[in-house]
Amino acid sequence: MSQKVRPLNPAVCINLLDFEIFPQLPGYHSCFQVTEVDQPEYVLSEHLQIHFIELPKNQLESTADVKSRLDTWCYYFENEGSVEEDEMTVLLKENDALGKAHRVYRDFTANAELMDMAEAREKWLKDVNSKLQNAEQRGMQQARREDARKMLDRGFSITDIADITGLSEKEIRELSE
Repeated sequence: MSQKVRPLNPAVCINLLDFEIFPQLPGYHSCFQVTEVDQPEYVLSEHLQIHFIELPKNQLESTADVKSRLDTWCYYFENEGSVEEDEMTVLLKENDALGKAHRVYRDFTANAELMDMAEAREKWLKDVNSKLQNAEQRGMQQARREDARKMLDRGFSITDIADITGLSEKEIRELSE
């Protein structure tokens, strides 16, 4: 008994960035697809796309600069909550999905409990990232000390060890005691 194979649904990843990731590429929107390595003109599937939208690259100063649907969304993401309501209304009346996003944003920002939860989550994320960075730095420092200890055992000079590891000569002398 044969089974019918259902077509795959497209998998699209959209990355909205507040920094430039591809400064060498023109424009603020880049779309990547999976291609054959030796013959990149052969695309595996157009149903797998990774989009990058680099907001700092766009030149949208006002709604008058908005020329496409993508421009509309970018202007919205950059300016929601910081421009006058009537300026945003110009964009909202032509795009139902954007209007819904606007209503959800307004409801969310009007709810003090939700805002507190969002701020708490943001603080938690910053704390976790800070702890991870500190742990990484301590791990790197420990690795430098272990490398310095091995170099001391092999007869390297303190000056050379300091140049190689970035540790101070005082720290290296303390390791040899």
